[in-house]
Amino acid sequence: MALLAAQGLFNGLLYPLVDAHDYRHSWGGPTLVGAWVVHAAVAVPVAVAALGVLRGMVAVDRANEQTLSGRRRRWWPLPLSALVAVGLVLFFTAWLHQL
Repeated sequence: MALLAAQGLFNGLLYPLVDAHDYRHSWGGPTLVGAWVVHAAVAVPVAVAALGVLRGMVAVDRANEQTLSGRRRRWWPLPLSALVAVGLVLFFTAWLHQL
């Protein structure tokens, strides 16, 4: 997840260096500035959201650790972890198919 967010942020902020081509058919085209602004405007919120997701995953991991070590008895961390794992597999599969 972090790798995809970093790649999107890199592509969005450094768009002219990464993807130099005909801007007429690009998001925000027909100018380089328009295409750059639109790509950066999409990349920055997606990267921020990805950081939020990663922070949530760390919280779930800590809750799992406490549940499995017996310090706290919670019911939600293990089913949520299974749901996140299935979601990540589906997301990764969809990402691979769009390549």
